[in-house]
Amino acid sequence: MPETPFWTQDSLEDLVSARSKIMGAGVWAAARPDDRPVISFAGGLPDVPSLPSEELLRATRNVLERERREALQYGGTFGPHPLREAIAERSSVIEGIPLTDEHVIISSGAAHGIGIACEALLDPGDTALVESPTFPGSLRTIHSFGAEIEAIPMDDEGLRVDLVEETLKRLADEGRRAKLLYTIPTHQNPAGSTLPLARREKLLELAREHRVMLLEDDAYGELWFGDNPPPPSLFALSGGELAIRVLTFSKIIATGLRLGWNLAPPTLITRMAALRYDMGSSPYLGRTVAEMIRNGDLDRHVERLRGIYRRKLERLCAAIEEHCSDYVSYRLPEGGFFLWLGLRPGLSALEVQQVANEKGVLIGAGPHFFADSNVTQHLRVAFSYTPVEEIEEGVHRLGEALREVAANSAVK
Repeated sequence: MPETPFWTQDSLEDLVSARSKIMGAGVWAAARPDDRPVISFAGGLPDVPSLPSEELLRATRNVLERERREALQYGGTFGPHPLREAIAERSSVIEGIPLTDEHVIISSGAAHGIGIACEALLDPGDTALVESPTFPGSLRTIHSFGAEIEAIPMDDEGLRVDLVEETLKRLADEGRRAKLLYTIPTHQNPAGSTLPLARREKLLELAREHRVMLLEDDAYGELWFGDNPPPPSLFALSGGELAIRVLTFSKIIATGLRLGWNLAPPTLITRMAALRYDMGSSPYLGRTVAEMIRNGDLDRHVERLRGIYRRKLERLCAAIEEHCSDYVSYRLPEGGFFLWLGLRPGLSALEVQQVANEKGVLIGAGPHFFADSNVTQHLRVAFSYTPVEEIEEGVHRLGEALREVAANSAVK
């Protein structure tokens, strides 16, 4: 065997695709698990004890008894038809507009749904507007298609739609057009904000005027904590015309399913399906989830989850008030998995993240979530995965990290 491999990262450069060159050799979400006994506030993962094992077993048994042949064959590029029909029926109620299976394409989770939407819309050099801060995985996807990203700042209520209008007018004056606007309007990741109805309606006006497709990432929309649901989706408010709504079963059933779906105009659904090369998502899993929808298990499970995550957030906020209140501020989210902590002036989020890590607490540093260099000093606390009995200790350690960084930074 030769001492030097024939294919190295350098020698591959004249062989790999343009998209591969854009992304480089770094692999997303491939970090090794931490072997230490850590308390993790890092990832937006579901609560483990609540995973619906019994419901999935019951649905699986029913599917294999009734439709084993169909469930264990290929299902086509649009995704399993029974799941598309079940989603369309359920979504018609949730969205308040009539939908059919033609409005639905099944994906391997929201990340895949965003990917196939971008593949159908973006060419190298196209312009995409992205709210900032936002989920880094989606930034990576949009960037991989060679799009030029225009970052739109947010405030406590979400996307600054007034700045969207300014940006679209500036681009028009420059002879440029934004094809796509990516937003997480409900229980935003990482900020936790929910875009008010008036801003949603104004955003739709701008999308229609400037012919911009809205890419509405809604992984957490069903997980609200109050008595009332959030405002209608952008997809619903536009009558199913001006937005691609990306959703997932990862947060409301289990991440291991790798199942999600896009709602979009049928003409665009067809375009996304035409670009797929994977023979579609698993018919077996799709029919299993369709069974959970039709027998009511999914809706009952989502209702339980709202209570579980509300109680976790309450425990988290109480612990923060006790251990961290001298150094952080926050606005209470109305749902989702995240609390966005603003740090006192002079504190570095990256330094706090590092010191907390040394104390066995994993947490997200705000600068990683921005689409441009206009970062703020925040921490993202994901409270969904952490066992409720560990939240107090985790926040206690975070408070120690904050005090240590503050002392070293001479923050008074």
